[in-house]
Amino acid sequence: MKQDEVYEILKHQCIEQQKAKGQVIGISAEEVAEALNMKRPNVLREFKKLVELGLVDKKEGRPVLYFINPEKLNVERSMEGPLSVFDKIIGKDTSLKHPISLAKAAIVYPPRGLHTLIVGETGVGKSFFAKCMFKYAIEINRIKDINGFAVFNCADYANNPHLLISHLFGVKKGAYTGAVEDREGIIEKARDGVLFLDEVHRLPPEGQEMLFTLIDEGKYTPLGSTKDIPISIMIVCATTEDINSTLLKTFTRRIPVTISLPALRERTVEERMCLIESFFEEESKRVMKRIDISEDSITALLNYECLNNIGQLKSDIQIACAKAYLRSMFEKNLVKVELGDFPDEVKSGLLIAKKVKPVYLNLEINNDIFNEDEEEFEDKYSLTNNIYDFIEKRKEYLKGRGLEEKQIQNKLSDEVESYINNYLTHIKSSNKEDEIKRIVNNELYDFLSSFIYFAEYKLGRKISKNTFLGLLIHIDTFLGRIGDNKIIENPKIDEIRKKYPKEFKLAIVLSDKLEQKYDIDVPIDEIGFITMFFAAEEEEEKGRVAVLVAMHGKSTASSMAEVTNTLLNTTHAIGFDMPLSMKPEEALYKIQHIIKEKNEGMGAILLVDMGSLKFFDKMITENTGIKVKAIDMVTTATVIEATRKAIMFQSLEEIVKSVDLESKYLGNFLSDNIKHKKDVIITACTTGEGTAQKIKEMIFKKYSEEKYDVINLSMKDKNEFIRAVENIRKDCNVVSIISAFDLKIEGINYISMEKFFKDFLGEDFEESENNAVILKNIKTVYKDYLDLPHGDFVAEEFMQAISTMKYIYGIHLDGEKLNGLLMHFGCLVQKLVNREERPKCRNINTILSRHYDLYAYLEGSLRGVKEKLDINFSQDDIGNILEILINM
Repeated sequence: MKQDEVYEILKHQCIEQQKAKGQVIGISAEEVAEALNMKRPNVLREFKKLVELGLVDKKEGRPVLYFINPEKLNVERSMEGPLSVFDKIIGKDTSLKHPISLAKAAIVYPPRGLHTLIVGETGVGKSFFAKCMFKYAIEINRIKDINGFAVFNCADYANNPHLLISHLFGVKKGAYTGAVEDREGIIEKARDGVLFLDEVHRLPPEGQEMLFTLIDEGKYTPLGSTKDIPISIMIVCATTEDINSTLLKTFTRRIPVTISLPALRERTVEERMCLIESFFEEESKRVMKRIDISEDSITALLNYECLNNIGQLKSDIQIACAKAYLRSMFEKNLVKVELGDFPDEVKSGLLIAKKVKPVYLNLEINNDIFNEDEEEFEDKYSLTNNIYDFIEKRKEYLKGRGLEEKQIQNKLSDEVESYINNYLTHIKSSNKEDEIKRIVNNELYDFLSSFIYFAEYKLGRKISKNTFLGLLIHIDTFLGRIGDNKIIENPKIDEIRKKYPKEFKLAIVLSDKLEQKYDIDVPIDEIGFITMFFAAEEEEEKGRVAVLVAMHGKSTASSMAEVTNTLLNTTHAIGFDMPLSMKPEEALYKIQHIIKEKNEGMGAILLVDMGSLKFFDKMITENTGIKVKAIDMVTTATVIEATRKAIMFQSLEEIVKSVDLESKYLGNFLSDNIKHKKDVIITACTTGEGTAQKIKEMIFKKYSEEKYDVINLSMKDKNEFIRAVENIRKDCNVVSIISAFDLKIEGINYISMEKFFKDFLGEDFEESENNAVILKNIKTVYKDYLDLPHGDFVAEEFMQAISTMKYIYGIHLDGEKLNGLLMHFGCLVQKLVNREERPKCRNINTILSRHYDLYAYLEGSLRGVKEKLDINFSQDDIGNILEILINM
């Protein structure tokens, strides 16, 4: 009956209002009509009947609000009994009503439920929904084991049936070399429960077929066994893809229930508001403080285009709360979240024309409304709880060192911003690598990735991603052909061997490795094909610096851009005319949008006339992560020169240096005292030796000593270091500073250790916070450049020591700093092995008195390296490491 539906939606809204705000406000007939897709007059008619029956009260006003008396509401709720997991889901009576109905039906269907496929875009909550299905099965006693929920990510073993079988079905002792005992598979962990197959679209056809016996007959066979094992299990799958194009029809026919979860844009504004509120409540519980949110923030969150759905909404709120928590960490009970705490994508929600009723903008978030047993579901979009622990530990550590509140806030602000940026980068980069790994199995990808470092070192040049990917697919295909005994002849094998001797030798090395790894014979013809990949001259398409001219007036900028493009026969220069009536905020937003749209990965140069425009570069860089440099007082000649250099693929630094000088000297030739200055690269470490000296040697392996002077400086005292740099600049042109630490000296390009390896050595080092990647990269350096005995062991021992110290003592350590430490340690060990003199540690007494616990732990952790290489670390050696580690 319509009357029942109206009553139920009203009851639900009143319960939610009482829970969230401590009082029942009521709901209008218009809102109920929208939720139930009914006409307003029909809803009013049902409300009238309910009021006459005494079930509903109304509050006169504009609009009239209908509500259920709180006392009656509480009586009703107590009679209903405890809420189930599905009753707590936001949208249970609206957008998720049908999915929940299907889920319940699938769970209760005898004898063990119906296998289910959950479909929906990234971030809509498929994993969360699957876990809710399991919890509902526990609630109704369909499943008894609370640990009977097993997750298997199909992407981890895509295109590798052997690994798929062993991990999913288990392994019998003796099935293959190294299988020394029976090993249980994921399926056994889900016995009498639920097996959740995430990213099921990543299963190749043969992988899907392996599940047929399990689905059809309720039994499976472990790898190496001949005996079927019966099992009772319910399978729930999830995918973001079109099931008709990614899954076999014979597979989908075996999954009788398909549940489609709506995207965030398809959910009601009430639901989105409730989601926002619930995520803030989660953060309030984490920090144990009340959270206040500005009205602009709520408006933006309600309106912005959240491309990755609920996952991104949650992530954006978590990041904002972390920033606000940092800002108010010295306040006892309140965290204030402001619009500036959100990324630019969220802020853009203020510009989207949607009507948001004022009633939705009042949030009071408290941390005392949670059940102790409430479980939080993490995914790749979740910002770890450790961010708050990190802030608190660092705050106490810095307070212990005598820093004032303002100093602590400033220092932590930079560290947390870096943490968040790395977190966001990790999401993007992991997604990108995941796309590559779809093509071949992960084992081959990792094997060839490691070999590429060796190949680039041997060839003395970089191997492009395109070449790497082509070789990866080729070898994957070859392994399939060799299994079917299908060999392709190479008629030009002799010609290839003579023309590319270095590449041919490298192909032989790779072939030997393939033979050992896969127990196959690689024919000479195939070695010729591999040679051709190493000999390929193809490089990745190089991005260009974006050129944007922005000036006050109606047509000044567009005219300059038009003249430039006509003369250079290009369309690369973009003009932005800023009317005098336009507010700077609007101009910033529009220019930022253009730069994001035109970005090719090389940054952008912003050529402006005057005023606030010249300060836009730092704001855009901060908001977007795109490196932008602004030059003011420019002429048409400046725009032409900048565009000419951009379309010739010159770097942003080169273009800025050129046009900045032109704008300042009006196009005249540089004076002799500027022209004769020698280009200098400064290398820096805490001792002024060791790492810096090794970097100097590497530079001169690649560049002639006539091209650069390389000066090693100590960074033990920041002010002394900056003064030394300024003195050098009086007589020389300081091109770059290479170091593990960025001192942000105006006008000098900073090159991190990772960037140095990439730009100067031509190595394809992965710029990542991931310790495994950093460790893999540094092992290559230890082996190929430092020639350390037992280099892998040395790197692993030191990494283990530093990682443990980081967590025990609450030390912040980002990727750049870790790279600097590893490089310093490698150079130190090389000196010890060669019995060379090492520098003294001038702060050794301070370290021994204030940080003896760190000193003692590190000394003990290095005992294995000491015994393995027969070397001794002095107090000064350990002191110099700790100086870097704790920023002395």
